[in-house]
Amino acid sequence: MTKIITSFVHGYNNLKQNNQEMLRPSLLVIKNKKKNVYYYPFPRTPEDFKKINKLEGILPLKGAKNFKKLPRYGFTGLTKNKNYIYCGSWNGIYQIDRKTYDLKKFLSNQLMSDLHGIFYYKGKIFHILTGKDTIVTSGLDGKIIDHFSIDNELNIFKNKNLEKVDWRFISKQHRGSTGYFHFNYISIKDYKIWLTSRNLNCFVVIDLKNMKAKLRIMNFSSVALIHDGFHFNKSIYLTSIDGKIIIVDKSGKSVEKNRGGPNRKKFNRDLVANMIDINHIIKAKTNWCRGIKVNNKKIFITIDGRYDSKLQFSTLELNRKNLKLIRKIDYQWKRLDSEKKLRYVTGFDILID
Repeated sequence: MTKIITSFVHGYNNLKQNNQEMLRPSLLVIKNKKKNVYYYPFPRTPEDFKKINKLEGILPLKGAKNFKKLPRYGFTGLTKNKNYIYCGSWNGIYQIDRKTYDLKKFLSNQLMSDLHGIFYYKGKIFHILTGKDTIVTSGLDGKIIDHFSIDNELNIFKNKNLEKVDWRFISKQHRGSTGYFHFNYISIKDYKIWLTSRNLNCFVVIDLKNMKAKLRIMNFSSVALIHDGFHFNKSIYLTSIDGKIIIVDKSGKSVEKNRGGPNRKKFNRDLVANMIDINHIIKAKTNWCRGIKVNNKKIFITIDGRYDSKLQFSTLELNRKNLKLIRKIDYQWKRLDSEKKLRYVTGFDILID
């Protein structure tokens, strides 16, 4: 039976609020009509790390300081292997048993900060140091294996000095994107790393055979701000945070809806992208849209939970063929904390298990 696993994050109006003894809800598991929520610890200060008895990797570096404003709590990107789910967070990756959802390891090193998408590949976890446009490979022992950065001319280089700074305790302290690209989503397909860039609204693709980067660009028929994605057959399914699904045809053979005509082939173009407005499907206005997964029959998406909006997010289950809504599953703030204390609760990523 299909299980829908949704990660989610939450934040407070008081950005100095920290209660390390509190286990925080961050993983929602839906099977049929039954919903279960699982709770985990989230260290925020160097001292907090000493209280995590399942830590593997690198302890806080000498000189690591406390945040002036605390970042969000909860899980971000999700990935899996045969036995475990791996959940990204602000400053580490959680190894979770796929059957019991018990915490097995908390993997952390100084290049894990503000994690978005993560990807398990050949016994390693690939993640991004977002503010430095750096792709990091970490082992299942939490230690750094390798890393490389991309500059604004798409040159790839290694900056060893990054390892001298404990980025786990450096927060951007402002809203909005960081880095040249602000990579959100990472996946590996056919020896290529696919990254979505929030700032450029396109893919940056790195060929692991020759270590060269190139842009893969979509010609949109409407406004979009891409976030997460999922490779399925010859397509990539993306979310746009304003409430759209974008289906990208990597073969280039299909034609965008409403963008045909005899002169279409005379213009430069790269990836074909068809856009679907989620608002029309659910007959309501979304305020945020992030995680997405796809199988033969269905599309799964997280919506809502933007800052200063209603303290609720939802997981949508759609028919992949006709794009009709099958069900909408809500999660509300009452499971988290006092309504007056919270600023937001929002879904982040999805796994289908």
